[in-house]
Amino acid sequence: MAGLPLLPGYSLYDPTALQKPIRQSLGWKKGVPLVQASHVSLLSEEDHDDLIRQERKLQFADKGRRSRTPPKFLPEWAVLEKKVLRFSGYFTEHIDGGPQVYRIRPVVICYYLLDDAIMVIEPKTPNSGLEQGRLLSRQRVPHPDGGFWHWTQLNLGMTLSLYGRKFVVCDCDPFTKEYLVSEGTELNNPLPIPQDPYNLLRRSRAESPSRGSDLRPRSAPLAPPSLRGVVLKFDTLVEGVDCGQPAVSPAVLLYRPEDLTIELRQPSYFDHTEIKKFSPVILRALKVPLSDTRKSGFVDIGEESEVGDWIMPRHLIPPANVNIFGRRVMVVGCDDYTSQFLKDFYGVEHSPPMKNVETRKPDESGSSGKTQSDIVPRPKIRRGLLNAKDAAILRFSAKLDSPDGEENDRNFILTYHLIDDTFEITELPKPGGLGGRILSRSHVPKPPPSENEKGAGKYAVRDIYNLDDFYIGSKLDVWGRHYIITGADRYVLNYVREHENEVSPKLYSSLANFFGQVESIDQEQQKEETACGEVE
Repeated sequence: MAGLPLLPGYSLYDPTALQKPIRQSLGWKKGVPLVQASHVSLLSEEDHDDLIRQERKLQFADKGRRSRTPPKFLPEWAVLEKKVLRFSGYFTEHIDGGPQVYRIRPVVICYYLLDDAIMVIEPKTPNSGLEQGRLLSRQRVPHPDGGFWHWTQLNLGMTLSLYGRKFVVCDCDPFTKEYLVSEGTELNNPLPIPQDPYNLLRRSRAESPSRGSDLRPRSAPLAPPSLRGVVLKFDTLVEGVDCGQPAVSPAVLLYRPEDLTIELRQPSYFDHTEIKKFSPVILRALKVPLSDTRKSGFVDIGEESEVGDWIMPRHLIPPANVNIFGRRVMVVGCDDYTSQFLKDFYGVEHSPPMKNVETRKPDESGSSGKTQSDIVPRPKIRRGLLNAKDAAILRFSAKLDSPDGEENDRNFILTYHLIDDTFEITELPKPGGLGGRILSRSHVPKPPPSENEKGAGKYAVRDIYNLDDFYIGSKLDVWGRHYIITGADRYVLNYVREHENEVSPKLYSSLANFFGQVESIDQEQQKEETACGEVE
């Protein structure tokens, strides 16, 4: 069989052999896949000896000539994922109408090698007044000559045009420099970023030794720390003319020793029927000369260099008369703080206190009140924890008494607060109507008994509505609109029963009659419903 030629039809195997095994070359040992060693050597003895000699030669040969292991393969996106070229530069911004013609604004230009995108960031400067931060988000920027900007086109000292704005590239970080040089780019010499002339001007102003910490004129001396923020308050009477006759009007004089300025204000008006308003200003805060500065019939305030003597606190010790721009002002009193100030600095004992001056407001608003010498109203005294009586709120139902018949179907809820005798009015919504709050929580004065006075001036009395006026069927005059009390909550009756000695008998009897009628109506309705059920 061995000498037969290899021709078709000749069999090269033993047909009598029944098993034809294949030797297993793979196996497992202790859970690790291994390749079993072949029983037959694949190399001849000569080749095996030559391989041993080559291994020894590689082991003891010069390290510089040893073959290097090929690096692990990485795709391009993984190699360039976090590689960013960082350049520093600036751009010039022109200013219209300023002391400087332009401004220098430094920026940082980042180029991402992964997707050839560019991002421009301007470092934030404290108190710059500019919208700094990210000027250009990460994106591919078109090149003026076509295509997009590429890192091969970037170099130091060049002008980078991004969407019409020109940036001057000045320098780069060490990684960018090493990368560009390794890729064959010849870098130009770095350029310094010019200083911003506007920042230099601001720095020179801040570091100037002639500039004080406040905005006073340079001729005005700095006040000692003990007088800074001190305000002296005097009660005064200002002489004037009303309809050709001499008249006197009250005013409050505020004196600031820090800058020797005087301010005149009208006293605050107080009225429980309106919102507290600020005091109108008669004379804004300025320095007043001690002598009369009127020239040719008009008032001349004058410059500080021309006027030497100013009104000082010693000229305002009550009682005193001072001339403020041709108007005689009589100082009649001062507050406690001012009295202590005059005692400490001038040795004045027992200064007259400020007085409350009773006056009437003009009849334009129709209300009247007190004119006090305090500029700022004293805050309302707030109570601590409220007792059950003060925290109680009583609710009444009411209707509008109007000659117009279309408004008689409007229903209202009057919420009365026992703590301060205030109430608010809310209209119940109906189909086609809005409803909502009609009157905010406030005191409402009663109209005077006489009906001769007309207009808003008839509410000039200080008597206000209280709980005794909210009996069933009473008519309340709320700023010219009449409301009729038609009902109340059951809680109102329970409260009146507990405090029967504190309320009027008319209120108690009206509530008892009202709820008695309501109970009788409910009983009749229950009887009718029971009768209807039996018939069915």
